[in-house]
Amino acid sequence: MIDEDDVLFPRPTTRQLHFCTSMPDIVTKLTIKTRKNAGQHPSAASIYRAFAHNDA
Repeated sequence: MIDEDDVLFPRPTTRQLHFCTSMPDIVTKLTIKTRKNAGQHPSAASIYRAFAHNDA
């Protein structure tokens, strides 16, 4: 579960999207900062859910 305190990463920039940076490439640049998975990369699905929740 991702809550607002865990969302410590920027959205992909327009430039990243323009150059077709894939979500897996973006995910490898992100690191979970808290909880039991600290230090690991989030899944692409988690990032998509966080973006969808933030847009709602």
